[in-house]
Amino acid sequence: MMHILDEIRERFGAEWQNEQRPDLLQIGVQAKTIVPLLTWLKAHTPFVQLTHLSAVDWIEDGEFQLTYLLTDPKAHVSLMVCTRIDREQAEAESIHALWPQAVTYEQEINEMFGIHFPGSPRQGVPFILEGWNDIPPMRRDFDTVAYMNSHHPSRPGREHTDPRAYIGKVFGERGYLHDDD
Repeated sequence: MMHILDEIRERFGAEWQNEQRPDLLQIGVQAKTIVPLLTWLKAHTPFVQLTHLSAVDWIEDGEFQLTYLLTDPKAHVSLMVCTRIDREQAEAESIHALWPQAVTYEQEINEMFGIHFPGSPRQGVPFILEGWNDIPPMRRDFDTVAYMNSHHPSRPGREHTDPRAYIGKVFGERGYLHDDD
């Protein structure tokens, strides 16, 4: 797999790499090279399976990270290809032409993070959050408590129960019980 990483560095200018474990390598590239790199990987290497596509909000850096997890199904090794995009102009090139299942990942990331994938068939089509009219809920500046308080006010008659104490009582595990129990 190291020869593939050498070739990626030479062809696409990988900015960094990290071996997470022997069967999982991670590389970082600039956003402008992501689709050409993924196209090359699928055509010229055993990394032909898109296993996952995810996003991380690096709010402190003003960026989102997109991580494309590719797998070599015969050797059972995976390659995480990471790139960062601007958080305020959150847009990334779609890869649905390479892997049709990417449409679902792109739709979910669009809805949950507000990252747009121009040309992806289901952009803007409600997927999980039907009728949602707030900022995307997976962005780190989304205030979950304020949203819950404004949309789901507290109901009378509910008591707060400490989950650890409750589990301790139900299962008789003394280590979970508070001293006064």
